[in-house]
Amino acid sequence: MRVSRLIVLALALAAPVALAQRHSGSSSPPTAPPGTPARPANGPQAITPASSGMGAIQFVAVNYGVPAPQSLTRQLRSDDDRTRAAALSAVGVPSQYLQRGHTGMPHSIQLEFADLGSSDDLDAMLTVEMDQHIVTAILMPDGDNWRRIATVFVADTFQDPRTTPATFAHTTRSLLQQDRYQAVFRALATDNKGNYTENEAHLRIFNNRAVITMNFASGARDCTSASVGKRTDAAGGCNIVHRWLQPDPTDPAKHFTLVTATGHLSAHEAADPLGTSRAYEDAHLRNFSCQPFLFSDVALRFEPTAISGPCMK
Repeated sequence: MRVSRLIVLALALAAPVALAQRHSGSSSPPTAPPGTPARPANGPQAITPASSGMGAIQFVAVNYGVPAPQSLTRQLRSDDDRTRAAALSAVGVPSQYLQRGHTGMPHSIQLEFADLGSSDDLDAMLTVEMDQHIVTAILMPDGDNWRRIATVFVADTFQDPRTTPATFAHTTRSLLQQDRYQAVFRALATDNKGNYTENEAHLRIFNNRAVITMNFASGARDCTSASVGKRTDAAGGCNIVHRWLQPDPTDPAKHFTLVTATGHLSAHEAADPLGTSRAYEDAHLRNFSCQPFLFSDVALRFEPTAISGPCMK
């Protein structure tokens, strides 16, 4: 009898629960069981660089056998269309310059030798200026032969006097190894309102491959939205930004800093004939922020280790 009462009592207690879980077209939907609370993300948050991007600069990694750089420079100036077309193809110019009967002729050629890798051999940067493009071939010696391992180019008309092979491509000492070099590329995008953005990309050779180790907007002038999240100037004017990567003085071999400098030109200063000078803009920079970087031996690029903040702490 005691056992029977316990069973009846258990069934009576279970009945409301069972009824609450039933659902028909005219009744309320079942009560959902309490959900598991969401767990906060414990992983580290990604740190983004203060600036990144190559803008108009195009990079293509390749691996082609080519003639020696000195031979290519001679062939690029050949009067024979086939010879010149073969040399242009070896450099990696766009196909529009290789059409039969309309083979392009370079306006200028720049050849520079530098140690971009870790070997004792000198690599070559061969830059040609075409009607609508500036193209740089990164060439690496391979025994007695040469190989093109990358092409870097920008769409830019020859009629623009501000750009030449020298303004697009040049070498500087590598930040990682003072006895080696890096290739630096810069490209400028402008409009008819006085605005511009300049992008910069750094290139080294690792394990016989050309690698972009760093890219960012190295300069900008904004004359149309000076009051949007920036300095407000009722009389107009332009906000300016300059940016560069430099070694950290405390440990220049391993730590690096991306410096972002901002300033403002009044409407009168922006209209000054000197206002387009880089040195003139430099003189008007007032605020500086710094972001620490390290070079990743795995990713083969500079990566930020903290968010950008005041340079002086």
